[in-house]
Amino acid sequence: MPDQQLETRIGMDLARRAYLYSILHAVFGGDCSPDFATKLFGAQTREMLAGEVAVISDGDLPIDAAHILDKMDCSLDDCAKGALTCCDEHLDPSSDAAVALASEMEGDYAKLFQIPGEQYVHLWESPYVGTEQTLFQCSTLDVRAAYHAAGLKLQAEKQFPDDHIAAMLEYLSFMGSRAYEAYADGHDSKCRNALRDSKAFLEAHVLTWVNAFAQKVIEKDDRGLYAAFAQGLVMVSHIDAVQLDWLMGHIGE
Repeated sequence: MPDQQLETRIGMDLARRAYLYSILHAVFGGDCSPDFATKLFGAQTREMLAGEVAVISDGDLPIDAAHILDKMDCSLDDCAKGALTCCDEHLDPSSDAAVALASEMEGDYAKLFQIPGEQYVHLWESPYVGTEQTLFQCSTLDVRAAYHAAGLKLQAEKQFPDDHIAAMLEYLSFMGSRAYEAYADGHDSKCRNALRDSKAFLEAHVLTWVNAFAQKVIEKDDRGLYAAFAQGLVMVSHIDAVQLDWLMGHIGE
């Protein structure tokens, strides 16, 4: 691959992963404003998700997109289709439509993630990898150490557990931006370090439970908005785990 073509691809991949983690952080952090609904269902988000789908279809990374995912009833291909279909159904909403979408998201977020009941889904790692009693213990302390090592102060620190999915996505977005900025400034070593830390965190604290989490959201979400972005989260995180190796192997060539 010619140098300029390689540099362009790397830059686009780094920018896309930082953007998508930022969007997903806001989704599962409970941003239900009309402005965010406009952004979430805007052309740029759709383009970035389509870029992830292209990574699958290009076939130059070792990803078996048709394989049914562990702890899920679907494949990466299915997740990609679910996320893109939802975006297409609401693409570029008018101001009135954005207000309506925001209201729907607010109600659904409360039912799914805030109010205990039949539709309730845990948003933090501990219940998926251990028991409720592990909350604020092993996994929480591990992710807190990663945040502190990165110099990240969570936007909602102390408002919810450190191993909350929104906090994890904030970390990955933060590190994604750091990697992109380092690459843009010509600091390849700093970029690779940020990607290496991201890969370790992703494998230790996201891929361990994101499938089970997404499956619960799919089962419980009647309207399907959060189910679609839970599928998007699965797609992004699994692709990222493979793409990070490619990026680290090609940055600084």
